[in-house]
Amino acid sequence: MDDIRRIMMKLNETTGKEIVLMIDEFEKLNNDEIMNQFLHVIRNIYHDRKIYGLRSVILISVGYLSGILEDNASPFNIAEHLEVPYFTKEQVYDLLSQHETETGQIFDEKVKELIWHNAAGQPGLTNGLAYDLVMKKAKGENIITEKHFEKTLYDYIRKYIDKNMENIISKAKKEKELMMKILFEPESVEFDISDDRIKFLYLNGVIDDCDGKCCVKIPLYYKKLYNHFKPEINGERNKMLKFEEDLNKYIDENKNLRLNELLKRYTEYIKSRGAVMFKGRNYYEGVYQYNLDQFLSAYIELLGGKVYPETQIGGGRIDLMAMYNNKEYLIEIKANIIKYEYEIAKRQLKEYIKRKGLKEGWLIIYSNTIKDFEYILEEENGIKLHIWFIKTDFESPSKI
Repeated sequence: MDDIRRIMMKLNETTGKEIVLMIDEFEKLNNDEIMNQFLHVIRNIYHDRKIYGLRSVILISVGYLSGILEDNASPFNIAEHLEVPYFTKEQVYDLLSQHETETGQIFDEKVKELIWHNAAGQPGLTNGLAYDLVMKKAKGENIITEKHFEKTLYDYIRKYIDKNMENIISKAKKEKELMMKILFEPESVEFDISDDRIKFLYLNGVIDDCDGKCCVKIPLYYKKLYNHFKPEINGERNKMLKFEEDLNKYIDENKNLRLNELLKRYTEYIKSRGAVMFKGRNYYEGVYQYNLDQFLSAYIELLGGKVYPETQIGGGRIDLMAMYNNKEYLIEIKANIIKYEYEIAKRQLKEYIKRKGLKEGWLIIYSNTIKDFEYILEEENGIKLHIWFIKTDFESPSKI
């Protein structure tokens, strides 16, 4: 702090100009005692304007600072709180077009859409994804493809230590139980800033207000949080895949994924492992969605496809989306719902199917009250709904 005084005094003496002090990553100064001391030192420097020439201070943070400053007895009168707006879709596309014009390297249109979708216009993430594609995944290549983007996305979720996402993770861990509920039981938590837990997550950019419900608005943040908070089911892949199984039976003659056949196999797996996987677990712990995600991924990735969690579709999001041979398969997941919610879920899925221009979708309902597994096919106006009821209440396995 004495160094700051000396530096500012020297700057004022040598330049004779007023100083604007900008402090980046201010949220890292997370020790209350040091923060208070530091802010009072800056205030004293500001009052001795003839000696130091300090005109104003700008504090920069990934989260909201107003509450932090108030909580730490800040001596500052905050003149203005500026929230850096996210890029619009047009601005993201314009940014990428500038690179294309200057270098001749082209982003595939699908890649532009994926950058926009996954970062949702968050400036740091938008630039980070584009930079990784240009400088690492597709360096020296003429066209940046979807394959390049898949590698970038994988690295961001599983390998990179990105300061934006690490900040989100560290804050989310402080309210783990609530965060799990928001992640794995969508639209179940009312957005109410008077709840200190919600206020904390909101001020630190983890969650947002989605039509009165708590949500994670940025898909890449959601994927990172999903990966971080997913339940432990290590070694389960060996129980899902049969050694002797011929995976070709899950692909039809037109190279389409036979998803219903895969779900039949899934019900067999749950019948044998449900008591181990689901006993004493709640939906908001993520065990149902992640279990299905891991099962489908185990098969579909061997066949050359992918499964993605929480994918944006128009104004909403689908729980899982399988991709195989350039075709999308939409999967919505619900647990322990009543008939009214069941009807809402069907309408919601139909809307997603229409927005994507598809003809069918899958609704998976986990229930601890049904007696047995069941499959229902509903068809209306050319749209098919494949509805699977998955039993979750099993007798505890014998200790023997």
